[in-house]
Order: sequence, then C-alpha cells, then structure tokens
Amino acid sequence: MKILRRSANCGRAAVLGLCVIALSQIGAAQIWIASAGSVDESSILTYRFTDQRASVRPSLTTGTVTLRYNVLPAGDLLNPISQPCCEARALMVRFLDNGNGAQVIVTLKQFNVRTGQLTTLLTFDSKHYPPQPAFQEPEPTIFDGNFFNFSFAQGPSEGSQDLGGCCAYYIEAKLIRSAVGGTPGLASIRLVRVLAP
Repeated sequence: MKILRRSANCGRAAVLGLCVIALSQIGAAQIWIASAGSVDESSILTYRFTDQRASVRPSLTTGTVTLRYNVLPAGDLLNPISQPCCEARALMVRFLDNGNGAQVIVTLKQFNVRTGQLTTLLTFDSKHYPPQPAFQEPEPTIFDGNFFNFSFAQGPSEGSQDLGGCCAYYIEAKLIRSAVGGTPGLASIRLVRVLAP
C-alpha cells in the first residue's frame, strides 16, 4: 500500500491501544483493538520508547518524532453513525505537553484507494489544552469531533477493482520538541464515538 512508508525500524514498534468506545454521561462500553505503529524514516534518530510511551530522545535540544498506525475495520468503527446533531467521531489522546517547547499533534487520515486523495478527518493538538508536567487525557466533547462513517476498502474485489468500500485509514502522530526543556510524549490514542449530552 502506498500510503504508509516502509518501516525504517522493523524490530522496534510503538503499540497504540485503539479503543472503540461510545461515551455518554452514564458510562462507556469498550472494545479494545491494538495496532502496532511504525516509526517514520525521518525519526530514526529522534524517537524513544519507554514501555508503551513514545517521546523525543532526552539528549536532543529539538526534534520531531513521527509515528503511524493502521486503523483496521473492527468493532464500533464498522457501525455507522446517523445523527449529525447528536453524535460524532473524535480522537481521545493520552499525551504529555509541559509547555511552550512541546507539542503533540495526532491526525486520522483517509486514503481513497480509487482516486489517490488523502484527507484529514480528525485532528488533536495538545496546544488546545493547558500544559501539565504529567500525562493527561482530556475527554472529548461532540464539538471536538467530526460526523463521518468509515468506508473500508476490504472487498470483495474483481481483478483490480475493489467492489467494497473506498478507503484505507491510518493515524499519524507527531511529537515535537521545539525548545530545550520541552517534553512531548504519547501514551495512547483512542478513536471514540461521542454522544451529545
């Protein structure tokens, strides 16, 4: 598949816990789906993994780590949402951003296998939240999301023509240290369905 670059370090992969979840004020039902991530070739000298957490190497004064994770057609992702007024899909990210020298940006990308068009469906930016010295995971609201349904290109196929959906999906995460002392970090990403209160 052309949308993901060849993994530059096959022996080392970050693990992303994708949790497909319906959020409400009463509670949450969860289905866990894990995806192994790939380090972008440009990040070979900048990334660091500690357990399930990704970060920029502490020895660097500045640097960016780019990670990519496949999104698979499983769980709640296959269930359509139908009420633009009252539900949306959003990213729920457990991240570390301690201030001006750090930033974490996570995007959900859609690649149309028929047209070659790449679209960003969702974006999370740590700068929308107050900096903290520890990991945090703010709960998204319906305003943080977007109304769309997945259309996974998973067949059936007839020769080179895919008779199923149109698209492949992946998550791209960027951890950016722009100044000395910045500590961007990523612990987990979840694709969620958010319901209006």
